Amino acid sequence: MIICIGREFGSGGHEIGKIIAEKLGMELYDRDLIDKAAEKIVAMPKEVLEKADEKKHNPWLHQVWYDVPNQELNGMTANDTLHQAYSSIIRELAEKANCVFVGRCADYILEQANLDHISLFIAAPFEWRVQRKMEQLSIDEKAATSLVRKKDKDRKAYYDYYTGRSWGRPHNYDLCINSSRLGIEVTAEKLVEMIRELCLLLILTYKKTAIDNIVITVLSIAVFLSLFTVLSVKIEK
Repeated sequence: MIICIGREFGSGGHEIGKIIAEKLGMELYDRDLIDKAAEKIVAMPKEVLEKADEKKHNPWLHQVWYDVPNQELNGMTANDTLHQAYSSIIRELAEKANCVFVGRCADYILEQANLDHISLFIAAPFEWRVQRKMEQLSIDEKAATSLVRKKDKDRKAYYDYYTGRSWGRPHNYDLCINSSRLGIEVTAEKLVEMIRELCLLLILTYKKTAIDNIVITVLSIAVFLSLFTVLSVKIEK
């Protein structure tokens, strides 16, 4: 089971993802994906990758790189290079084991690779998210408001550009949830319950499909044998 989490800034997406991963015994991948990308893009400083993380391609504002070992990346911005690395890394990790991805267009990347996953989007009222960041970062309301707006803008531009979809639009996700209603921990626990129920449903559906296939096969064999018997009798006569 692969879980992809999109999130508004300050909605608790990382915290929710962490709880889900712990409860279900999965690995969580968020900003640590930058470390894995840095291993692939050795010619590009990690500091550059960190600045490009979840930001839209912009050749006018970001340096274009020509000294990357991988020739396919030559002439690309740090943003494009990083996203391409993310795409490869996310597919590789998803094929190895169950895990939780936070951000980085993971839902779209896995969909394009035909890899099954559950996509979630965590949202919350703007004022609630601003208040959370004021408390978390010990900053005033003006600074928190500016930060939340900027991060949301960056994430939307990034997702929309690399997927051709609209970030946060319900139709693009399996489930959207307001984390302010129940709080971060309870929201995560409810999601874990739903995921477990979904897994059970998928298992039961798979078993039913398998049984149906067996029944169809048995009936087909029975019909074939009946026809064969009738033909044999006619031939003997």
